[in-house]
Amino acid sequence: MTLQRVRVRSVPLRSAMLAGAWAGFVPGLFIGAILGTLASFGAGAALEWMRELSFTTGIQQQLLPFGDRSGLLQTLQDGWLFVIPIAALTVALFSAIFGALTGALVAASFGSILRGVEVDVEAAAPADAKPAAEPAAEAAVKRPEEYRHAVSDS
Repeated sequence: MTLQRVRVRSVPLRSAMLAGAWAGFVPGLFIGAILGTLASFGAGAALEWMRELSFTTGIQQQLLPFGDRSGLLQTLQDGWLFVIPIAALTVALFSAIFGALTGALVAASFGSILRGVEVDVEAAAPADAKPAAEPAAEAAVKRPEEYRHAVSDS
């Protein structure tokens, strides 16, 4: 196997944006589902608290905190089957947009800030070839002078 050293000087904008969108969408989906679950559970807990408080104090439910919102709280509690996926998708889409914009920013500033990244590329071995034994220790590879200055500037 032969090693080749190449320098990546730019990142495609579309690929960086797609990677950023996926990186934002997936955790946003889980976080949104958790937030939707907490909203539905919290609405049920608030309704139960209001019922208990109105029973023990004798005050009408409409006069209690969130009393005028009891219809909305009831809808959130009863419609948990819709609340959780809608919250998950809303947070995931917002997070995906944020991730795509972050990926675009990274792609746009990649060449100017990092001045490229040095990468080792191995040549592909044929499918029927046996793997070669790895050398015990590789000799240190000298880097070009330009790369040393780029690393020391940052």
